[in-house]
Amino acid sequence: MMEAWQVATTIIILYSIIVIGIGYLAGRVLKKSLEDFYVLGRKGSTIVTFLATAATYHSAFAFLTSVAVFATTGVTFWIAASAWTVLAGIFMYLAGPRIYRLGKARGHMTPADMLSDYYDSKAIGVITAIVMATFIIAYIVVQAVGLGIILDVGSNGHIPYAIGSLILILVAAIYLMLGGLRAAYWTDVLQGIWMYVGIFVAAFLIVGKIVPGGFSALMDSVREVKPSLLTMNWSVEKALGSILIYGPGLMLLQHLWIKYYIAKDERVLKTSAVGTAIYLSTYYLAAALIGLSAAVANVKGYGDILQPGFISQLKAAYGSSDAVAAVMIYKLLNPVVAGFLLAGAAAAAMSTLDSFIGSTSMILVRDIYQKYVKTDASETHYVIVSRVLMIIWALIGWGFALMKPGLIFDISSIACAGGLQFVPLVLAAIIPTKKKWINKYGAISGLVIGSLIAAFMSPQIGKKLGIFTFEHPAVAGLVAVIVNVIIALIISALTRPTEKELEVHKEYSTVFSQ
Repeated sequence: MMEAWQVATTIIILYSIIVIGIGYLAGRVLKKSLEDFYVLGRKGSTIVTFLATAATYHSAFAFLTSVAVFATTGVTFWIAASAWTVLAGIFMYLAGPRIYRLGKARGHMTPADMLSDYYDSKAIGVITAIVMATFIIAYIVVQAVGLGIILDVGSNGHIPYAIGSLILILVAAIYLMLGGLRAAYWTDVLQGIWMYVGIFVAAFLIVGKIVPGGFSALMDSVREVKPSLLTMNWSVEKALGSILIYGPGLMLLQHLWIKYYIAKDERVLKTSAVGTAIYLSTYYLAAALIGLSAAVANVKGYGDILQPGFISQLKAAYGSSDAVAAVMIYKLLNPVVAGFLLAGAAAAAMSTLDSFIGSTSMILVRDIYQKYVKTDASETHYVIVSRVLMIIWALIGWGFALMKPGLIFDISSIACAGGLQFVPLVLAAIIPTKKKWINKYGAISGLVIGSLIAAFMSPQIGKKLGIFTFEHPAVAGLVAVIVNVIIALIISALTRPTEKELEVHKEYSTVFSQ
């Protein structure tokens, strides 16, 4: 008879085989062109665009760290998360169709395509590619951390964190190499459904075990063990910063930006935006229930299965409390159920990891390699280089994950703080105005300085360098974008846009008037 860890691990492995199979099938219908490899030939249906966006947005962040933060922070996280998930959907609904329309009219496939076109600047295209590729490493790292935790816990330590992380990262890289981002979009449909159903099943079963009596009994227990979990306990600047970096900031990182280009029309994008907002915001309801149950178990324990103070033990083992959800699923539930739910957690991480490494290889190949290194190669050559970069970026993320850098929420916030720095540049491009308020000189200055503040004044980086830092990357991102806007406007007021810039500015307005 198989032991519990063998059952759970077998299910995770079977899931991995399924997604590799999907990647193989995607590769069979793949046309050897960058447009098909990356943006589905701009023919994405509503269901694919919606689930690709929703599943990519929610990652190991949603299934693992949200539960951990709920367990230690409480409803504060739910209030902020509800705001940023709805704001993300609103941003996609309003900005997405405009970015899509420009992309279709002017052949954009990457963020750098649009920004270098609008600002008539090759430099801003290269800077955009470098900034996005650099900041996204933080998000690749947290997926690697999450995958290592999932397989380590699911195998009861028989597959160590480092090896488990590498195995599941390579699974995502393999199906992505086989079928390009088409494979990511196809697997996202499966993963998006699996992870959403999984989190609610987990919540229903875990709450029932820890606190019999339902929601009201859970609230009473939380009020008894730690009433501060039911009050707002973030600073205003941290809450506002979090809402902005995980709203428009996250929606402008490359792995979500390119979703605006895959849809077959604007109606698909708008429908997907509404569905995404509903999907994302309701997901945290289940995560909150698991997290608050964990807070109760952390004080009272649960028989011989969970000891009081078990969250501190997880912090010591993994460098953060992100393993809370995985451990509760494995220890409290039937091995078969636990296997399916942990596979759902892996789906959450993989559905974002694949888009990260795929979109990052895209911007490096299209925006730097194709334009400045090897300009006359075949489409097949560029696809091969893209595949190589996918493996390289995946391994870089794994290498940093071995360092156990801390809470997934904090690390991923650095990446999203970087994404927020593109908001002023994008709004200037997609909102028609008579006057060009931000020119290429202002855009470059604001983006560079804002990105440096967001990165180096985040505590995870700045403290190691011995410089001033803000309390959280979300605050660093908020301050950075304010400085970004001020500098962009001042520099633009002191310099004159080129004639070509003004001409393109008018052409963009024409696209929106059609």
